[in-house]
Amino acid sequence: MAEEKLSPVAKFYGDRSILITGATGFMGKVLVEKLLRSCSSIKTIYLLLRPKDGQEPKQRLDELLKAKIFERVKNEQPSTISKLVAIHGDLTLPGLGISPSDVNLLVSNVSIVFHSAATVKFDEPLKRSVDMNVLGTRRLVELCHKMTHLEALIHVSTAYCNCDREQVDEVVYPPPVPPQKIVDTIEWMDEDLVGVLTPHLIRGRPNTYTYTKALAETLLVEESGALPVAIVRPSIVTAAWKEPYPGWVDNFNGPTGLIVATSKGILRSMHCKSSSIADLIPVDVVINLVITVAWYTASHRPNSILVYNCSSGSINKVTWGAVEQLAIPLILRHPSHEIFRYPNGSFTNSKIWNYLSVMLYHHIPAYFIDLVAVLTGHKPKYVFLFLFLFMLQPIKVYMCANLCIFFVPVT
Repeated sequence: MAEEKLSPVAKFYGDRSILITGATGFMGKVLVEKLLRSCSSIKTIYLLLRPKDGQEPKQRLDELLKAKIFERVKNEQPSTISKLVAIHGDLTLPGLGISPSDVNLLVSNVSIVFHSAATVKFDEPLKRSVDMNVLGTRRLVELCHKMTHLEALIHVSTAYCNCDREQVDEVVYPPPVPPQKIVDTIEWMDEDLVGVLTPHLIRGRPNTYTYTKALAETLLVEESGALPVAIVRPSIVTAAWKEPYPGWVDNFNGPTGLIVATSKGILRSMHCKSSSIADLIPVDVVINLVITVAWYTASHRPNSILVYNCSSGSINKVTWGAVEQLAIPLILRHPSHEIFRYPNGSFTNSKIWNYLSVMLYHHIPAYFIDLVAVLTGHKPKYVFLFLFLFMLQPIKVYMCANLCIFFVPVT
């Protein structure tokens, strides 16, 4: 890419070193790919990776680069791949588990830090969620305080960390209890006791994820000091709009799971208000904002932590009813393999109608097919699946997408 064709943002990243947490996640992959492809004059991108499933960080980096998302940059700018460096570390360990030599490397070279690592499980035990999302952020901030050339620390939060409010502005709201009090409280408790107290501690929020992300924002305000910090809050992050490929996605979370479960004929009714806004935001839109926010933070050095809500809201809204109208014809036009039954499905505002639909379209067929399975010597599985679906609250239905896909494989 010719230097004169680079945007001011791309030019900013020239000869700078970056540290990224969460690089193997959905948004992390897109962030790494975008930086390599559009900011090719970047010096080094350090990826904080922990050993996992018997693989060391270097092996995980090699595995990461096999993902389809990197095919374009490997074909167009293969030399940029060498700019990726794996750093052995873990957000849940003291000092992030980084060796002294790697700490010196990061402290001396890194200019921009992107913190996107987090446990995003809605049902994660509070103790684990605090350790990863809150204390992990603290440990990273401690490292950032040592960096001699730091120009921006960008923290990826969620638009729903303040879902207990009617209106959410671009400010950090104080939580009911300071983060340190929560840390001190759960530190001496065992998992069972914390589990019992969790509904009282999260105080009206639907899950530990949104609660601990709110705590992490407050911690940044309290402990970042003079660090150049900004917070980006995306809503429901979905498949790519344009980059690196239209429609690219590598997981079955969120609406993707709903669509897959519907395409398999597993999910046919869901209690949901069709007129409610499905606040979906393409992953490449989020990443473009994250990269630009780092440039703005470093270039303008605001005297406070700026917050960016990355959502469509009511400005360019899409309702769940519109999602249904768009998705069903596409599902029928591009059918899945190994479906449970002919795909169809709808949202309904009526709890009674949803209950009847679940009985008629979920449970009865499941019992019938499992009976046939038993009679033919196969293992029954669908009754359990649909009982699990029915037990979930509507907002959690898409969490079971992986379970659905386990039973009816995607091909």
